[in-house]
Amino acid sequence: MASQFDYIIVGGGTSGAVIANRLASETNASVLVLEAGRDADVVPDVLVPGKYVSQLESDFEGLWQHGTAPQEHLNGRSLAWVSGRQLGGSSAVNYMAMARGPAADYDEWARRTGDDGWLWKNVLPIMKEMEDFDPKAPVGYEHLVQVDASNHGVGGPIKLGFGQEMTPGVPTFVKACQEIGINICHDINSGNPIGVGLAQTNTRNGIRSYAANAYLDTGFRSRHQNLTIQTNTTVQRLVFNERRVCGVVVSQPGSNGKETTIFCSEQVVLCSGTIASPQILLSSGIGPKDTLMELGIDVVHDAPGVGCGMLDHSILTLEYRVTDLAIDHRRLFDDRALLEAAEAQYQRDRTGPLSVFGTSGAVAFPKIESLQNTPEFEALSAETKKYLTHPQRPSAEIWLGSGYAAYQGPVKPGQAFATHELLLQNNLSRGAVSLQKSGSGVRVVIDPGYLSHPYDQRIAIETIRTTLSLSKAKAYEGVIEEVVHGPKNDDDESILDFVKSNLGQGFHSVGTCKMGTNQDPMNVVDIHFNVKGVDGLKVADLSVCPILTCNHTQINAYLIGARCAESLIRSCREGLKAQAPLARV
Repeated sequence: MASQFDYIIVGGGTSGAVIANRLASETNASVLVLEAGRDADVVPDVLVPGKYVSQLESDFEGLWQHGTAPQEHLNGRSLAWVSGRQLGGSSAVNYMAMARGPAADYDEWARRTGDDGWLWKNVLPIMKEMEDFDPKAPVGYEHLVQVDASNHGVGGPIKLGFGQEMTPGVPTFVKACQEIGINICHDINSGNPIGVGLAQTNTRNGIRSYAANAYLDTGFRSRHQNLTIQTNTTVQRLVFNERRVCGVVVSQPGSNGKETTIFCSEQVVLCSGTIASPQILLSSGIGPKDTLMELGIDVVHDAPGVGCGMLDHSILTLEYRVTDLAIDHRRLFDDRALLEAAEAQYQRDRTGPLSVFGTSGAVAFPKIESLQNTPEFEALSAETKKYLTHPQRPSAEIWLGSGYAAYQGPVKPGQAFATHELLLQNNLSRGAVSLQKSGSGVRVVIDPGYLSHPYDQRIAIETIRTTLSLSKAKAYEGVIEEVVHGPKNDDDESILDFVKSNLGQGFHSVGTCKMGTNQDPMNVVDIHFNVKGVDGLKVADLSVCPILTCNHTQINAYLIGARCAESLIRSCREGLKAQAPLARV
């Protein structure tokens, strides 16, 4: 491998893959992708939609595995904190739900950054360009799908659609939602997700479509010799020439601590995620001055916002024993005979239980009006109230899941289970990523600060209360036999006790290298993704998000990659023009 490149992309995840693809295909620049994890295609199960849960539980080589600081408002629990550690990043291990945020969220993103490029009307064409959308509904579910073709694209690298197989509980879930006032949403990606409908998933013909096989497949890599991908290589810190970043210091497994320096002539782009991007900045001397000095790190630039302001969704589950004896995913992996039969069917024609998106494909985005009649809501500022009550902005997300998740009680032969998975939206609690002395070095500390804001506690209470009402709808009569995982009662105290004991990572953390104007000293990057205070360095991943949108954030990671790539390509072409000799006249 060469020791110098034009561009170095640190992280081959969702955003980094897009940037690498665009730079390599649209310029002649030499591009190096440094990925801490493994290459794609090493573990074929990554491509199997129905195995996403087993991946998260057992594919340890493909995951970053951290633990959080003890959470004060979660009974002092330290939570598991995982993300993808392989080419494709977390798009290789996520739920495969491609859910755009409300149009209002992107308009708010534009307002906070002062960049109209984030307006819904301007990001929609980018989202359409990235997708290859199949509007066909599963047989029997056509009434739930009514798509405006102008909102979707065809021919893009990411395969997207509704899937062709659903678990049997979907019709009941939809009817129950309607009973409690959640109307049908025929296209959750229209810019207004409020309602219940079918999820759109990045799968096609029983195969996961993700950043690695959409943007950095083997064919693309062989056609673009200006692209180098180096896996199993961790960036430890940046290299500076005065205040300009000119390279990175890396290490590899088995190197006995030996470090290597790789130089670049144009830009280093950090695409390492909400945890690792601020970690690299801090380790390199870009961060809060006093903190860096305490850690013995030479200060390159005093940037108080690095690592601060983390936002995340959070997850709870309500779980039930049900009469429906359809094979749920948990039973599938607990019964070797069932799993072997499913694997044989999948290998034969990419159908059956393993071809199904893991959480069945039914999702609700309710607007919970009761939140507005609470003291926690009344205590908010007028601006925050206006933000939360926008008619497009949901209060929560409720998935129908197959099988159980947190339940640890006895399971008798023939019993079946179902789950309502709650993804809490609009959380106001803020966390942080920091470094702490550990022996002769430092370690990263992740503190999401879950439930530290009183309104987040109220969101959790009212979302559970809404879901309990859902489970008691007439549609579920004769289906739900028993709540096996949930609060003892439906009063505030009982629900909050359950929440504090069970709330977990939302997998959508953002904001630790926030984008924005110079007016706010806590902003880390400008609207062109440049890190303020130094040259030759960008950050382009979910850490730059100024808000936590009401959706699954992988689409935002793709968007960030696309917009940063445009900025880099434009600069690259302008640089070539500036270097071109003057024409003779």
